[in-house]
Amino acid sequence: MNQDKKIALLIDAENISRNYRKTIMNELAKYGTTTYRRIYGDFTSRTISWTSEDMLKYSLTPIQQYSNTSQKNKNAGKNSSDITLVIDAMDILYSGNVEGFCIVSSDSDFTKLASRLREAGMLVLGMGEEKTPLAFRKSCEKFILLDVLAKADEKKTAKKAEKADKNDKSDKQDKNKKQQPKKPKQAADEPIKEEKAEPVADESVHEPPTLMPWENIAQLIKTEILPELADEDGWASLADIGNRLYKLYSDFDSRNYGYSKLSELFKASDDFEVKPQPKSDPNSNIVYYLIREK
Repeated sequence: MNQDKKIALLIDAENISRNYRKTIMNELAKYGTTTYRRIYGDFTSRTISWTSEDMLKYSLTPIQQYSNTSQKNKNAGKNSSDITLVIDAMDILYSGNVEGFCIVSSDSDFTKLASRLREAGMLVLGMGEEKTPLAFRKSCEKFILLDVLAKADEKKTAKKAEKADKNDKSDKQDKNKKQQPKKPKQAADEPIKEEKAEPVADESVHEPPTLMPWENIAQLIKTEILPELADEDGWASLADIGNRLYKLYSDFDSRNYGYSKLSELFKASDDFEVKPQPKSDPNSNIVYYLIREK
């Protein structure tokens, strides 16, 4: 993706929790610069979690939309916000000031908007939770599952904290060993207490049921993608494979399967061989990979 792309960020505050705010901004920074940062909703409602501090910290412009109909209709205010977001998106499109849009919502009501923006040649990124309907996911060029990434980040943070805690305990134990006198040897007839081994935590990542299983994707690569892209020895560029997968599945992301990089996902698979691609520039630190079926 072009890092210089100008992108309009439009957030459905009534559908997306503020808990994803950091993930949203970090992910969007990979695709370009956000020139418009707008968030939509009735901020007088207690159902919205976003705060004024969030608006200030991330330079978000709140677009307040009151309900235009009777309060008996629970979706009245929400529909007003959705319509306002769509109107603003089209105004921004015709202004010619951006090259892409990021629509943050799990609502399928924005499917037509995403399709229309893509027809206009815009890069369309979608961000939402696993519950997002397939129609909206497919209408975006790239769709990012916020709750999957948030869970992965939580696991990483927990592992780092656990490791730091173990290191701290280890240091304290070493100090205590140096300070405390040696214990007398255990008598021969005294039974030795066996320490129970702690159960090993299962680090396998639960695959979301709404995602295409990796086994299906691997089969698709072997039967359809590799035969088209591979050379006479069966090797193909991992980057080309990745680009093809991103076009076929807008929500494909190696992180959804527990790996931060695409190369790590393929290295862990039993279906493929992975090797570094010969460098055209010996001074470059960038490593490209080739893959083929085992």
